[in-house]
Amino acid sequence: MRDELTAWLKQTGAPGVSVAIDDGRDITCFSHGVADLRTRTPVSEETAFQLGSVSKVVTAFVLLETLAERGISVDTPVVDLAPDLEASNERAFHDITVRHLLSHASGLDSQWWVDLGRGDCARRQAARAIAATPLIARPGELFSYSGPAFVLAGYLVDLLAATCWEEAVRDTVARHLGDHSISARPEDILLRPSATGYRKSVGSGDAPFAATRWYAPLALSPGGGLVATPLDLTRLMTPLRQRLGLEPLHADHQLTPTIGWRYESWGLGMARYRLADGALAWGHDGTTSGQACAVRLADGGPETVVVSTNAVWAASAAGQLAETVLTRLRNGTGRATIKPRRDALEAYGAWRLPANAELSGRYMRLNSTILVRPVSSDELAVDELSSPQDEANWFGQKTPHGAAGITDTLRKVGAHSYISATREFHFLRHPDDPARQYIHNGMRASVRAHRPWM
Repeated sequence: MRDELTAWLKQTGAPGVSVAIDDGRDITCFSHGVADLRTRTPVSEETAFQLGSVSKVVTAFVLLETLAERGISVDTPVVDLAPDLEASNERAFHDITVRHLLSHASGLDSQWWVDLGRGDCARRQAARAIAATPLIARPGELFSYSGPAFVLAGYLVDLLAATCWEEAVRDTVARHLGDHSISARPEDILLRPSATGYRKSVGSGDAPFAATRWYAPLALSPGGGLVATPLDLTRLMTPLRQRLGLEPLHADHQLTPTIGWRYESWGLGMARYRLADGALAWGHDGTTSGQACAVRLADGGPETVVVSTNAVWAASAAGQLAETVLTRLRNGTGRATIKPRRDALEAYGAWRLPANAELSGRYMRLNSTILVRPVSSDELAVDELSSPQDEANWFGQKTPHGAAGITDTLRKVGAHSYISATREFHFLRHPDDPARQYIHNGMRASVRAHRPWM
């Protein structure tokens, strides 16, 4: 494994990497490279990394544990647990359940990111602001990955546990693991070795530089603010499998159907992936402004792989490494495989566009705008622009008109599906409102907006 990690670091240019493996009998951690390029401190199994969106997995676990202790169903409406959110501007918000939040079917936009400080009321203020934002679809009808949904999930933990989410994470995880490294609090993180995150700037050559920002404002930490060693995160996966209903998959576990080819479906806090050999795995990926984490759990078996690196540009490679190791672990087990989905909108037949639908235009969500224009009958040009605030959150700087756009040309592979080497886009419309048109990248939906400004 050490030779494999040496080759991985050379291939990706990442400063360091740590891989924890549970083969169903023992948990082993392999680490290589350095945690900090300035001090040259080596990565070890004690080195903690930022989890980014893998924090959502832990938030789901803690919320479900909290609900179970109180005999509360995951199908309970959010406003029943948080009556102060009843003042939402959307009547449909009252139909959002805990299940909708954890399975990315709430109808909430993909991102809401405002730093409200470290005060006791910061997460309450964030939750109330999120509840006041317009939904992009009715709860339960469309898969669209949502960070704000997990801010609300963390707020529910605050209310139900009668303590803050940070303490609930600490105590809930400790009940299963004893001493552990999983935390969002700087005062806890500073007591342990931790990795410095690195990124690369376009036009600056290959030299990485230290990320200037921590990932998330404290109020939004349930969606992306945790830090942990891969070893502790792997240890947590055994009780987490049972609580999230993954092992075995509960008969009443309602999976959210997805769009495109990125995921097979989505459960409570975790995605169901199709591996290269056709096998299924549960998992989640996360990135911060300088680090990346990938978690993969065998479907129908005990094996788990967690990969963390302090190079955000190696995020995709971290996921590939986790899947490669997991595939090797489960070879010869005879577990069920599944054929790749041919139709990107297989579960969304009523959402299909007519053959002659106009696809060009501006598609918007809270933190980005996607400009679509035709190149030919079989190609589309796409420019994706991050909002100025999103650029400041990620990169520590804000420009007047947002980050430099990502431009790509995609070729047609289905009626209204397009792909490039790194991206996929699918076009659909709301079945009850044909004028409401969406673009979906397999993870998030954006709504076409009829306005000339951004």
